[in-house]
Amino acid sequence: MQEKRRIRNLGILAHVDAGKTTVTEQMLYLSGSTRAVGNVDKGTSLSDALDVEKKRGISVRASSLSFPWQDVQINLIDTPGHVDFSAEVERSLRVLDCAVLVLSAVEGIQAQSEPIWDALRAMGIPVVLFINKIDRKGADVAGVFAEMQRAFSPSMVFINGVKNEGFDEATIAELSAVESDALHEKVAEQDDALLECYLEGEALESAAIDVALARATRECKVFPVLCGAAKNRAGIEALLDAIVRYFPDAETRIDKPVSGVVFRIDHDERFGRIAGVRLYAGRLQTRDTVHNHTADREEKVAQIKRSATNKYEDVGELAAGDIGFLCGLPDVQIGDILGDPEPVPGDYALSEPLLSVQVRPLNEADHTALAKALQQLASEDPHLNFKWYSEERELHIKIMGAIQTEILTAILATRFGIQAEFSDPIVVYRETPAGAGYGADSYTMPKPCWAIVKYLLEPGARGSGIEYHSEVNVDKIKLKFQNEIAAWIADALKQGIKGWEVTDLKITLVDGSDHVVHSRPGNFKLATNIALMQGLTATDTILLEPFIAYRITGPEAIVGKVTSDIIEMRGTFEPAEMSEGQFVLQGRFPLATSMDYAIRLSGLAGGKAKMTLGFDGYEECPPGLGVEREYKGISPLDRSKYILLMRGAITLATT
Repeated sequence: MQEKRRIRNLGILAHVDAGKTTVTEQMLYLSGSTRAVGNVDKGTSLSDALDVEKKRGISVRASSLSFPWQDVQINLIDTPGHVDFSAEVERSLRVLDCAVLVLSAVEGIQAQSEPIWDALRAMGIPVVLFINKIDRKGADVAGVFAEMQRAFSPSMVFINGVKNEGFDEATIAELSAVESDALHEKVAEQDDALLECYLEGEALESAAIDVALARATRECKVFPVLCGAAKNRAGIEALLDAIVRYFPDAETRIDKPVSGVVFRIDHDERFGRIAGVRLYAGRLQTRDTVHNHTADREEKVAQIKRSATNKYEDVGELAAGDIGFLCGLPDVQIGDILGDPEPVPGDYALSEPLLSVQVRPLNEADHTALAKALQQLASEDPHLNFKWYSEERELHIKIMGAIQTEILTAILATRFGIQAEFSDPIVVYRETPAGAGYGADSYTMPKPCWAIVKYLLEPGARGSGIEYHSEVNVDKIKLKFQNEIAAWIADALKQGIKGWEVTDLKITLVDGSDHVVHSRPGNFKLATNIALMQGLTATDTILLEPFIAYRITGPEAIVGKVTSDIIEMRGTFEPAEMSEGQFVLQGRFPLATSMDYAIRLSGLAGGKAKMTLGFDGYEECPPGLGVEREYKGISPLDRSKYILLMRGAITLATT
């Protein structure tokens, strides 16, 4: 019988500059995986492999590194902390068994800390928290811990103490009597036998406490908190021990059918396209064929590798519970499920890019090369949503924020040798029907072709997306053509009559016909695209703008100015909560009016205010506000020209 391997698929997460990459580097060093500790400021950290990461000193992409600790293989994923790169965090969450959330002993809970915590809780991922930088002046471990209990969970427990806090000599220490008693009480609450002993005043054995704490941590009922100073290696060994002691083993169901998910795509000069895969069941070996459930095709695995200290090593096999990198899958996409979908957990939407920019080459001769580079980057980060409008010679992507364009500029220059510039970002609007109406088209000439359709378009509830159904029998439009319509409805609505993606509408196919001789594949896609645009013209559309939910904390003295700012930004707020000279204000405002408010708030409060933001859906844009765009490419409303395009008689590059 094969010996069971012990694996931890561990995420290191934090707000930017909390020190998580330094934590990672110290773990690698203590495990014996590196001979020297990488330094973020010097650009020598192993988990920041990109040139731009080394130069800027921030993580841009999640890195996956494997190393041993005791008898456990730890697959560590170090994620970016900056909100502009939260898509990397989002993709990583799906493959984690456990996580360490790093906070600074000085700054405490920061803007990105809360969304990460919420995501971990929603995914049911066990968490250990690490309060870093206890050696910095202004460190306040007790204050940060109290803040964590208020904002995160009251079920936090210290499992080590601090000595010489706020000084270079700061290190970890045994728990104080008060801290030890708090640990015993919190753990005993989760174990009936221990609780009975505790209430009767009996001494609790440390071994029994440890077993109960491990069980409660795995069940997400208790959250251990450790302290340390990563740059001095203080507390890192204790953190590694806690990862082994309190977190669950990954399930290694090798005897089950293959089941895995692609969570990242890399491009390597030697190996080409490489797919990062977490396997939940079964095993894959070199030259195996696996069914891509998402794309409904077979994939042939050419090579299997592991990322150890950021170098690919051949392993020849990937087994359940483990993370590996597969070569030979040229068309695989992030999110594709390989094999059985049942064991694969759902994903979590941590962010949505709400800004759009146009990318231009400084040298016009680089236009095609720039388009291909952006296609490759979009395969690595689908949130970029790259669009190449060849007729207008325009390249567009979606972004989270301005820092992302700076990083992309550097990546295009260093990785692809292309100098590019980005337009000022504009808010990504959407449009929705203003009322109900019909759209129809009869595509019957020039033969061979035949597709007649009529649709009823109606406004949908806000946030409902696109709802489609058919009232037409298969004796009028065959099932294969109705399936074609259903498959392409969403694609037909990528641009509406105001140039934005259409959403929140109900579409009903109410009439139509095919022809036994003349109907061809693609006919109903063409007719549908024309009919829907005609329907939107008949109903007219309303612009929708993205709203942001906010939580602002700061000194009471500025609460009046903050509420005034929010009203001016067309925002709303709940009654402010006041406590100990501080206020907490929650509400929502449009993105279009608030893009620079974090900077303005910092100046207003002298850096003493905090603001947490999160996407909160789309709402109707007031008349006269918002941005309309020209249709990119040939519009289906230009029916004759659009038919020529779809039939291949003309191309966008030559029109």
